[in-house]
Amino acid sequence: MSQTVSSLGYINRIFQNIELVDAAQQENFYYSLVKSGVIIPSAEGRSKGALSIVCSEMAKMRKGKIIVDRSDLGFPGRSISEAAPILKHRYGYVSLLINSGSGKSLMPLIDAQSMALYIEKTGDVKNFSIDVMTSDANSPIGKLGEKYGNILIIKGREENKRAEGETREFQTYGILEDVFILSSMVVLYAMAEAMNDDKPAEKIQDYIRPLSVEIGSMVDDIIKSKFFEFLLDNLEERKACFFAGLGSGQEVARMTAVRVGHVKRAIGDHVYVAGESSTPAPRAGDILVVISQSGETEIVLSWCKNFKRLGGKLAAIVGTPGSTLQSIADESYVIKSERVPGKPSDFYVKAAFALSPLPIYLVSRIEGRGLRLPEYILRWYHSVM
Repeated sequence: MSQTVSSLGYINRIFQNIELVDAAQQENFYYSLVKSGVIIPSAEGRSKGALSIVCSEMAKMRKGKIIVDRSDLGFPGRSISEAAPILKHRYGYVSLLINSGSGKSLMPLIDAQSMALYIEKTGDVKNFSIDVMTSDANSPIGKLGEKYGNILIIKGREENKRAEGETREFQTYGILEDVFILSSMVVLYAMAEAMNDDKPAEKIQDYIRPLSVEIGSMVDDIIKSKFFEFLLDNLEERKACFFAGLGSGQEVARMTAVRVGHVKRAIGDHVYVAGESSTPAPRAGDILVVISQSGETEIVLSWCKNFKRLGGKLAAIVGTPGSTLQSIADESYVIKSERVPGKPSDFYVKAAFALSPLPIYLVSRIEGRGLRLPEYILRWYHSVM
């Protein structure tokens, strides 16, 4: 690859980092997922969103993977160790799939420790694996992956190289994890495509290369679009912002809302994810950003029509030109993505990338108005630019 795929530096850095992934690590990690009878995804925050998006596509493949999430009502136990023998009996080989850039996330660490204790207790190393995607091999989760399964190192932000005494608020707020999160999502998605096509591990990069070009071109296009201008015009005003979607669309909504929320809260505004229990009713002038591949999901359309009836503005990212959602939106952007039954779709992966520049350009807008933002946001902004 080794070429510039976008005018934005962090997008290029993502694909440069993916090129640096160790081939042997990637191969071992891939074949563990290939032979798994069931995958238990474990992550927190936006890393969980990225993991959930790809696991959802894995479940839809023609040779779909069984995905059993800890939050599922039918999860067979109060802990991983309690569920492990039941899942093995039902499905065979069990992969605990962890996505954590820091390798220190609380719930994934608890899950990894629980699985490690079960493997130690039973001595059953043939039917269980802790498969970890992280930036830190020496982290607690990274070490458990090395000992009881596989580790895949994906380079993220090198936070610990900053000068002594420099603020650590980056880590507290998490916005520097973008490079790792988006990188891990692309690598895992490429693995899903390779699995679906019965390709060997060395072919994974063949799926990443064209995707990198498509994503780079799409990001450059969206930041110049009327849709993006419409978003920025509304987000820089004093109003609430809502993000919405169902399934993977909601995961993209959450991932974006967290990042935009850092900037909006700094100027006294609020950002919400529609459909969650703490979400208030919108007011006239508020903006709703919706992510939907079909543009025809009934409950999403109901939210949108009600939002507009109350005087709100609607922006939509869709995968289907001419869909109902696109027709009722004040502004929309269409992401090119195939929908083929039995094959993974890259729509929600692309949607996460498409919205990722939003807080960067919002900071620029707010700075241009002379408003002083917190230092941690300004440091982050200048680092990604």
